[in-house]
Amino acid sequence: MSENFYDLIVTGVAFINRFRKVQPEQGEAYYAVTLACLRGAPNGEGRVQKTYIDCNVCGDAIAMAKQLDAVFKGDQDPKVMVGFALGDLEQRAFQYKRGERKGQTGYALKGRLFDIKWFKVNGGETVYSPKETERRNAASDSAEKPQLDEPVLPNEVKLVQEDPYYEEREQQLLEQGYRYAGGGLWTLGGAAA
Repeated sequence: MSENFYDLIVTGVAFINRFRKVQPEQGEAYYAVTLACLRGAPNGEGRVQKTYIDCNVCGDAIAMAKQLDAVFKGDQDPKVMVGFALGDLEQRAFQYKRGERKGQTGYALKGRLFDIKWFKVNGGETVYSPKETERRNAASDSAEKPQLDEPVLPNEVKLVQEDPYYEEREQQLLEQGYRYAGGGLWTLGGAAA
């Protein structure tokens, strides 16, 4: 913050819901993503609330986006979780161009994604940015434990067929890396039954 400027920085953990490289008619190409930002504690079914933010990628995040470009080209539907920092958050109005809401006004959150601290593809190994690696090394050198940004999900979740939101919860568990173990029980990263 300076005397005449105030920063609004949002940090958190999200799934990349949409990843694209934009080539405008004039100017240079840039990366854009839609983040499904996780918030709140998981409920009994492992469900976490999400807030969607459309972002242009800038600053330190560009180098990590270049690494992710290969992931999204190679696997058409990867599950990518990131630790992030974004700024310039604002709400913008738009008009629906098709579908049931054609002609109606909608609203979207927009921001500038300036740091991807780490990412994890399909529940695999965590890849840290150079800046985050340096921070973690400095913390361990000074006998401090690095602060973990990654959420802790329960190892097992039980779904009940009678739940009116069963299919939605089942899809969310799949997106979070859970596998069906039988008898309504889902295990994190386990083998499918």
